[in-house]
Amino acid sequence: MTDLLSDTARKPSHKGWRRRYPRYRTDIPLKATVLRDDGYVEFRGRCGDLGQGGFGAVLNAELSPGEVISLDFALPEGDALSEVRAIVRYRKGLVHGFEFLGLTAAQQQKIQSVCRSPQTLD
Repeated sequence: MTDLLSDTARKPSHKGWRRRYPRYRTDIPLKATVLRDDGYVEFRGRCGDLGQGGFGAVLNAELSPGEVISLDFALPEGDALSEVRAIVRYRKGLVHGFEFLGLTAAQQQKIQSVCRSPQTLD
């Protein structure tokens, strides 16, 4: 699962495209909540790569690019991040790419700490 996610997340969607921040491999369970016409819907998944600007994840359902989700997950260092918002930037099957929206300074610091961690693989 992580290999598929990493391969998909590292492929540019068009020529000349480049990430603002590097991504680092992780394996973090997450819960995503999205507001749909029929109310809030909860999805489960796994975050396979993480960067300061966003992350890649495999979810148990397909989300559409442009949808905004609310996330709850625990970082490898044990810090919990909840009420994190992200927008779906791409989807290929159940593999999704997300960009963080409106992170607090504390949330940004926690993510930066994980990205600098020697246990996190590039």
